Amino acid sequence: MQPRPRISNTRKLVLKFNPAVVGVSPLSEAHRKHTPHFNHSTHAKRAAFTLAEVLITIGIIGIVAAMTIPTLSQKISDMQNKAIWKKKFSEISQVYTAVKLDNYSLCVNNSGDYNAPAKCRYPDDGLYAEKTTMSPEFVNAMIKHFKVIDTCGFPQYGESAYCNNYLDKWNGLCGGAAAYSFYGSLISGTFKNLPTASTYCNNAQLNGLYSGWDLSKKAILLQDGSVIYFGGHGAPMISVDVNGFQKGPNVVGRDMFAIMLNENWIRPIGADGTFNKNVNGETCGCGKEYGIEKAQGFLGSGDLLTGTQLSGACCSYKYLTEK
Repeated sequence: MQPRPRISNTRKLVLKFNPAVVGVSPLSEAHRKHTPHFNHSTHAKRAAFTLAEVLITIGIIGIVAAMTIPTLSQKISDMQNKAIWKKKFSEISQVYTAVKLDNYSLCVNNSGDYNAPAKCRYPDDGLYAEKTTMSPEFVNAMIKHFKVIDTCGFPQYGESAYCNNYLDKWNGLCGGAAAYSFYGSLISGTFKNLPTASTYCNNAQLNGLYSGWDLSKKAILLQDGSVIYFGGHGAPMISVDVNGFQKGPNVVGRDMFAIMLNENWIRPIGADGTFNKNVNGETCGCGKEYGIEKAQGFLGSGDLLTGTQLSGACCSYKYLTEK
């Protein structure tokens, strides 16, 4: 038997990569001639944009941004304010519980020297013989639990001067010796600066503003920039401007929220017991379609039994319960 001839390594490579050997038909010369050749220069020219196209695209992006960014920014701001409000309500509730254990009188008659203890009034208890507000001793006991950098208020609350620096610092004084705090409602929108003429401020509600003159018996500015107002318009209340007066929108239901309290509970406005259901319905809604545009206190008419809630007031409760 004759030995098989040895195949050199070079021939093995030729056999391995020879299309004829592995059974692959090579492209015909005609096919190669008709196969289109990729031209990088031509492709680059087709993919380019003209200056006009670029400018139009930039213009469209600018228009879309102008339409969406303010709305997005407002939503982000509202989310931040809601988060701060939840934290503030929790803090205030804890302080209220701690101070109540010290047996301070929570309410006093809303007149005179504020030293006469009285039963706290609230909308659903059927009592309105006397208006009540938070007592000075209860307020000052609560304030000791906060990180306060400045205060103002009535002399009966231990202050040497009324909150008459609001216009430049927290809010605005409208003449005379009383403290005023003005905020817009959800209907009226952003707060508008007011002149200091007392006659104008007494008619502030005509401009669609909430006039919290009776809620500012004492106000404290905290280290985190928020402001807490103590007082009451018929019933003891605590109001919170979560981001301070220097930042907008200064609107009830956006960055201004309120709490009603008595000897038994502390609740955000909009919760059961904080509004009259005969006037506002079973549910006090959060939105422009609920409540009134202008008011002198969170209870619109100033009357605890017949007042309609200010638009935005009941958002105080909704934002604490929504997920």
